[in-house]
Amino acid sequence: MIPSSAARRAVAILAAGLACAWLVVAATPASAQSHHPHHHHHGHHVIFVGQAKTDRHHDHGGRHHNSCRRPDFNKIADAVAAARPGSTIVVCPGVYAEDVLVNKPLRLIGLHATIDATGLENAMQVVSSDVSVRGFNFVNANGEGLLVGVDTAADAKLLPKSVVLSHVLVDHVRAVNNDRGFNGTEKGNCKYPGDCGGGIHLNVTSWSAVRNSFVARNADGILLTDDYGPASHNLIDRNIVNDNPTECGIVLPSHNPAAVNFDKKTFAVISRNPTKGGIYDNVVSNNVALRNGTAKAPPQFGGGGSGSGLGLFGSGPGTGVYDNLIVHNFAAGNGLAGLAIHAHHPGGEDINGNRIVDNKFGTNNLGGDPFDGPPGPSDFKTTGIAVFSVPPATMVIAHNLIVRNKIGIWLSKTVKAIGLRTNRFLHVRFPVVVG
Repeated sequence: MIPSSAARRAVAILAAGLACAWLVVAATPASAQSHHPHHHHHGHHVIFVGQAKTDRHHDHGGRHHNSCRRPDFNKIADAVAAARPGSTIVVCPGVYAEDVLVNKPLRLIGLHATIDATGLENAMQVVSSDVSVRGFNFVNANGEGLLVGVDTAADAKLLPKSVVLSHVLVDHVRAVNNDRGFNGTEKGNCKYPGDCGGGIHLNVTSWSAVRNSFVARNADGILLTDDYGPASHNLIDRNIVNDNPTECGIVLPSHNPAAVNFDKKTFAVISRNPTKGGIYDNVVSNNVALRNGTAKAPPQFGGGGSGSGLGLFGSGPGTGVYDNLIVHNFAAGNGLAGLAIHAHHPGGEDINGNRIVDNKFGTNNLGGDPFDGPPGPSDFKTTGIAVFSVPPATMVIAHNLIVRNKIGIWLSKTVKAIGLRTNRFLHVRFPVVVG
């Protein structure tokens, strides 16, 4: 049988994926190469999902004849259930009303395929290592467009024995108009507490990547968290993350109170627990983050902007987001600073060792940042980079270009920033402010 044009494109994508695996390593700086996931697939079985009439015919030699014109299944979830680990599932053009659970190593390729999760929790949820997802549109989920991991303790049973998922690749996807259960007041009707999560959410992953994707009109754009284990050695690269109005564009918030040990009296950080939690050794590179967090924050959060273009946040004692590299990104028009780093009262958070280098920031902090609110400091002037920390913190902020802000870099008195003199400022009234 002559394959359909969509099937020929699927074969081309498979071949291109193998070729690009070499090209990416060649084109990526050495500092980020190790963050690319390496997949270990066990077979080459290809399953087609489409909206045409299904045909499970095989010839006498056992060769598979199906394609987008003769798909194996009409539902993605049915294909996942039937697939052997290591199989490739090609999803043909069309709109699929599903909440797909991927619970085994698979390669999923969407050919202009949209998963419309209207009224459903997520469009797709991955709870296995060694999974790649490419070419899908994830739209209209009540919760998250694409969730890797789980977002509620009730779903912990879905995870493998090792709760840290590794080698998950998300490439060339669109996550748009998700987190529909969030009403802007931190009270939503979805599983993930607070804001329903993100367009793309990696919760407790390692050696995984989100690349070449477009994320817009969600709560958070791309979210990397450590709720029940560490999030480390991940790569967030070459994504466009725009117009997520109620939260941040790309955000790394540590939620895990076991990430670091701290003195219960002074709240000084004593040591790290990298096997229990923390967000560390991740690379966020070559992304664009525009007009995120522009809605006014709820009153209980002091008003101001709702989110930054790029964010690294400790959320309370015992949390840690440290030793991450933020490089070659561009952020402008965001409600908080282009890059915001927070470690709040009473302390006990670790934000040390982060490196913010070679980024470009346009006008940001359009809504202002109250930090922890009065009587402490606040920043309601346009600002490129803002680092607010109750505990002492040391990090690198170097070789960035900041343009058209009242304040270039705002720092708490507790923050030691290495490389400040190497940053460039154009049309900035106050290059560095210590508050």
